[in-house]
Amino acid sequence: MELNNLVAITGDGEGVLGKILYYSLSSVLVDRDKLMEICEELEFPYTPNRNVAHADAFRSATGDIYDKKTVNGIFGAETFKIYCRDNKSPKGIISRELIKETLDASTNKYKKLANITFSKDIGIAYGDLVYDEHVDPLVYCREAMQLFELYQICVGRKQVETLLESFIGSLNAAKLLAHGKMYFVPRDRMARLDEFELLIQRIEEANQHHNDFRYPLDANSMYVVDDEKQRQKMATAFYNSVRREIAEYAERANYFINSDSRSPAVMERWALKIQGLKVKKHEYEEVLRRELNDLDDELASLGYLADELTIRARGLHMRKAA
Repeated sequence: MELNNLVAITGDGEGVLGKILYYSLSSVLVDRDKLMEICEELEFPYTPNRNVAHADAFRSATGDIYDKKTVNGIFGAETFKIYCRDNKSPKGIISRELIKETLDASTNKYKKLANITFSKDIGIAYGDLVYDEHVDPLVYCREAMQLFELYQICVGRKQVETLLESFIGSLNAAKLLAHGKMYFVPRDRMARLDEFELLIQRIEEANQHHNDFRYPLDANSMYVVDDEKQRQKMATAFYNSVRREIAEYAERANYFINSDSRSPAVMERWALKIQGLKVKKHEYEEVLRRELNDLDDELASLGYLADELTIRARGLHMRKAA
């Protein structure tokens, strides 16, 4: 297939297997209500968790403190980093110390600039500020306090990542890299990648996490030509991706069974996820025009676990009704 044919793909995806999606994810803070508004506009169901763990907000806020500077000193240029690290503290108090680390060819030098603490009674506080000719510790302490307030009203990276993974899951995508944000999306669902890229764009526009060292959120996609070589590659990607899913689903199903779970809704949800793997396999067989039978035994075993979850959930419903 020539390059100019890839530029104008027909609506039904004729001539391609699908798309490769790759995106980047960095520190991000988006107001919860704003994120819900964005998802509603794109008609993608998502409700952010509103339960704020103040200790987690404190750790995230202080963990985001980072700066790197180079100045001209007596002995030439000096480079140093400013960040927070854990510090010893009494019970009931979380303490982190603001550090200036001067980079050196032999041994780096560390200087404590301030203490930043959190407790349920007082909240966030700072103290023990130390003068430094190149670094004003008060600036970073105030930044930590501002970030702490934002983390209580905003959605952070972890929840945004969960949202994006949920969206990708709805596309029956196959993960191409064990570590990395790269996926293959089959042609029947690749049209929705426009929504995904718009979602990334809107989240970045609403981001309130500003840092000179932060990379913006970004997403891009490209077509995969429909030929035998690419069909074989995508079949391998499918097997690798689904094997990871089978292992995860089996672990969760066995946990619910062995722990005698009393939540029928959770068991039914995981049973549906397991059944969805069969749909995914059928879809890939049609796109790749080949039988994908190497995982049949594993999928069959997983199906037995799904049946067991369904039976247990039904029994719990019947007992509740009785």
